[in-house]
Amino acid sequence: MSGTASGTAIDTEWGPLAQPLHAEVPDDPRPWRDNAFLCFWDPATRVTGVMHISASPNAAGGRRARVSVRLENTTVEVVESLGFATWNSESITFDPQTGFTVDGPGLSGSLTFTPHHALAVFLGEHAPKAFSLDSEHPLHHYQRSARVIGSLTVHGRTVEVDGFGYRDRTWGFREESASVQEYYGCMWVFPDVSVSAIRLLGQDGHTATIGHVCDANGTVPVTGMTIVRDAAGLFRSTRIDRKEGDPLEVSLVERYGTFWCPMGVEEQAGPTLSAYDEWHSLRRADGVEGFGLLEQGITRQLY
Repeated sequence: MSGTASGTAIDTEWGPLAQPLHAEVPDDPRPWRDNAFLCFWDPATRVTGVMHISASPNAAGGRRARVSVRLENTTVEVVESLGFATWNSESITFDPQTGFTVDGPGLSGSLTFTPHHALAVFLGEHAPKAFSLDSEHPLHHYQRSARVIGSLTVHGRTVEVDGFGYRDRTWGFREESASVQEYYGCMWVFPDVSVSAIRLLGQDGHTATIGHVCDANGTVPVTGMTIVRDAAGLFRSTRIDRKEGDPLEVSLVERYGTFWCPMGVEEQAGPTLSAYDEWHSLRRADGVEGFGLLEQGITRQLY
């Protein structure tokens, strides 16, 4: 795989994912958000989870910190409000250089994230336009796979985590319920590549597929993506086309964990985006096995 302008070769720094919190109040009433998302998994201990933070200098109702963890058949979530100009809540502390700690009801511990494959840059023609409120000022969006180590205690049971995950960082004018009709996207790690891909349908009817297949040397853009779902609308398989190389055909082996993914304000009387995360073990058509998260979202129209 060759490095391209859409990504950078592997290094030990998080780059834009580690930028300090953007706290400047924009001279604009539309919601401006600075979001950080860290998902993780360790199949050996059957741990899956996510830390998701949404900060904003001007949308107080949308500020939230959340850590959700599933250990075998036990789930626990810590969800707290955020103040102004901070990523840290009463129980959750996020360090953009390293990872997070949590010390809340039923859940405590810390996880450290280090870069794995190359950085996926979603700017320019790869920007997630359906999530942007302003086409002239599109979102800054970055993703990168990670090695994840640490320790978590779930309802008194402590487990050592030694697995993988993904980091996601986005900032800009954003209000999902106003701009998105539907989307699905994956953050998957295989031994040889990591896959960051999103297919989007905007409220204006525009569809797009964006993403990158990443390895230790660089990235190759994703050019197409299709999905097959089961009777409940959950993931079964997908085909991901890329600019260089054969398509990736990926199928579900086992579903490990699921969580809803809150994005908006606490109460919404109107169209509302509803998003759902699934963690899976996976198998490619060539027999290579991997693991990761797939998220699906759709805006509910009846209210």
